[in-house]
Amino acid sequence: MFVKHIWKGIAAMAIIGTTLASCTKDDTPKKVYRYQNINLVDKDNVTNGYLTIAEITDSTFDVYMQINKSQMDVKYNFTFFRGAITAAPTDTLFSLGSIISQTTGTPVLANMRIKEVKVDATTTRKFNYDSAIAVNAFGRVSILGSQGQDSAVATANIGSNMTK
Repeated sequence: MFVKHIWKGIAAMAIIGTTLASCTKDDTPKKVYRYQNINLVDKDNVTNGYLTIAEITDSTFDVYMQINKSQMDVKYNFTFFRGAITAAPTDTLFSLGSIISQTTGTPVLANMRIKEVKVDATTTRKFNYDSAIAVNAFGRVSILGSQGQDSAVATANIGSNMTK
């Protein structure tokens, strides 16, 4: 009699366990987040860093820009411009800011989460990962030269410029 109740108890626990396991299963497919890694090249077309555009859950994206080798006490400007890489960098899409290198020969990394961009002095618009990979733009790391001129350290095409 006792053995019969044990078997009933084991069977009941197996049914309950199976039911709980099937109820807690997450059947929704996982979203695959997209990203692009793009090499930054110097004036001699030698890779001197990278930029990454990475999609985030809330339709925004993160941008990472890194140069591989820096010089101590030099201020590096990390900026994205609209237009072709051969054009004058005058129409800023967005800026990751400036970083002063603390050592020589080490990487310098700037990053930012992008949600919107300025269209003009008074207007902004939503800007997501799809916008970033479709825009006609380029990324540029620059320093101020000895005469105060802006000098490119490394550049890379992004978006629709990738094939140019």
